[in-house]
Amino acid sequence: MKCKIFSPEQQRVSSWSGGQTRELYIAGGAADYAARDFLLRLSSATVETEHSVFTSLPAYHRALMALSGTVRLAHDGGRPVVLSPFRVDTFDGGAATESWGRCQDFNVMWAKDAPFMIELEAPTFYPCQYNGADEDFYYAYRGEFLVAANHREYRLAEGELMYLAGAGYTRVRQVAREPGQMIHVAIQKKDTRG
Repeated sequence: MKCKIFSPEQQRVSSWSGGQTRELYIAGGAADYAARDFLLRLSSATVETEHSVFTSLPAYHRALMALSGTVRLAHDGGRPVVLSPFRVDTFDGGAATESWGRCQDFNVMWAKDAPFMIELEAPTFYPCQYNGADEDFYYAYRGEFLVAANHREYRLAEGELMYLAGAGYTRVRQVAREPGQMIHVAIQKKDTRG
């Protein structure tokens, strides 16, 4: 099993036209978002303008979850999708995407030719358990959590991101009684056997 925890101090913060983005994790290729040379990227952004236009990323899929606030998204001029907190919209990164509303969000971007699939979710109760994907990410959006995997327990402070590979059964519970929120990203390899 592999485990790594990324603290907020290790996360790169940059500005975009509608607010700020915190890059939580990037891997694959040159691991360079600006050069559009990566396989997987996890980030959290603030949307501080009422209307914004998303960057076109035709080589990537995107999954976006509202963390706070409500945002409406429209892709290629289609009917808007309303994202209230912890609802997910998965879409083609090359679509002409516009948003209305202010929020904080969680983004997953992965290359269209990536050898894996992703699932993005926000558990609604704790403790919660997972049978383990090939790789898992746990993001402590609000509150502190204990993540138990492979007979060890790891403490995850608010704002930290945990990466686990080959963990198998995993159990997540809150440290305090106050409501907290964990974001979970599961990475499952595609079956490429013909």
